[in-house]
Amino acid sequence: MSDLLNLNIDADDWLTVQNTKDTPLLNNLLLQKDVWRTIEDLGLKVNEHDKRLTINFQGIEQNWLKLLAKLYVLVRSQRKISSSSLRTQVNYLILFSKFLQQKSVSKPDQINNKLFEELNKYLQSLKLAEATISNCYTSLAGFFDLCRQEDWLEVNTYWFKGKRKYSRLQNKIDYIPEEVWQQLNEYLHHLPEPIQRMVLIIRSTGLRIGELLNLPLDCLRQRGKQWRLRFLTEKYQVEDELPICPELVVVIREQQEYTRQHFGNSYDKLFSSNGKNRYCYKPTPRVMNARTFGDWLNKLAQEYNISTKDGQIWHFKSHQFRKTLATVMTNAGVRDLIIQKYLRHRSPDMQNYYKHLLKQALGDEYQKLMRETKYVDSTGKIVGTHNSKNPITELLRRKMYQITTQYGECHRPVLKSPCQTVNACWRCEHWRTSTDDLNALKDDSQRIEVELEIATKLGMVRQQQGLESDKHYLAIRIKGLEEVNG
Repeated sequence: MSDLLNLNIDADDWLTVQNTKDTPLLNNLLLQKDVWRTIEDLGLKVNEHDKRLTINFQGIEQNWLKLLAKLYVLVRSQRKISSSSLRTQVNYLILFSKFLQQKSVSKPDQINNKLFEELNKYLQSLKLAEATISNCYTSLAGFFDLCRQEDWLEVNTYWFKGKRKYSRLQNKIDYIPEEVWQQLNEYLHHLPEPIQRMVLIIRSTGLRIGELLNLPLDCLRQRGKQWRLRFLTEKYQVEDELPICPELVVVIREQQEYTRQHFGNSYDKLFSSNGKNRYCYKPTPRVMNARTFGDWLNKLAQEYNISTKDGQIWHFKSHQFRKTLATVMTNAGVRDLIIQKYLRHRSPDMQNYYKHLLKQALGDEYQKLMRETKYVDSTGKIVGTHNSKNPITELLRRKMYQITTQYGECHRPVLKSPCQTVNACWRCEHWRTSTDDLNALKDDSQRIEVELEIATKLGMVRQQQGLESDKHYLAIRIKGLEEVNG
């Protein structure tokens, strides 16, 4: 077939003179169409959360390249490559076609290393992300390799060697900064309840967005005393389980009840989509599109000015939650092998990506996570004792609460209305302190003593009253924790 291309035979004439091996492919009636349906025409499985229903070849200008692209998709679809991957690869061929058109390249024998160097300059001029250019090279190399294997076209792909990888260790922040995390907690209640629960689950488990949106209604499993979340992995399509904390079990059960109230037993997924009105959540029994989840979060960020420290409104992406969890686990000293297993990374090399914050994470962080903790409330009484079973579920438990405080833990339920006692944690019934916080409480008590003396000398009655109240609540907590210490 490569000989025919060198003869510059038109695509229509090419179909009449092929060798026996390629006759079934070339007789496929799909070659006469420029828009293919992924399900009906190619028999591909389409992800419900990311439906790619068509593959469009109309953007490829050169007849010979369009024909090769169609043959490529036919062969790749027989190997059950996902529809989204095939569509992405065709889009890169369309980009390559535009480049060839700009360079007036009309024949395949004009493709060489010099042309690829020109392609590199062209892609750089488009201001594309490094990852996008790398993926483009990967797609083109794969395309030309298959053309050579099938004897359709001979193009040397050595030029692409070493250019198909990009460094993940960039300065760009694609995990969620702490200040953004806190603002999301503060305004979370403005989202529809199902979206709130999606956020709580994805940020506590690091699920991929497709795994979250396709969670089965019956997704909880109890193994002894440990609760687990059952789901289908997005990349490998196998059933898996993750350990989860009891607080997350409560959230999932609330969503199960919500789904059953709206759909009875007719819908088997935990989460549903909303109607056509993107600004009003009306549950509809179908899987939500992955982009819709991000749209809800970014609408919230715009409305409530959820921003970074430099004032930039944060743009949420679902994968940021996964990267954030991995970073937290890495910096807490959790072993790479455990993180790799928990996040289902095929390669341990991914762990290096998550060590960009605190590479010097101390080994004793693990012990701090795992030791028994006793909590006292604003009355000084012990209200809970927590024994960690493993570092992962302990990290997830600590991320389940609404407010991150300088010390102590806010145990305010996440689906409650906004905190009414911000900056007044000492008086709050939901704020829990342990013996780990005793020194910080004593330091605050001494500081208040100094401020109270100043307020008294200056006759600042209202400030004096407030400081005396703070001193009282601190004294109660300190006394309770000192009794715990014995």
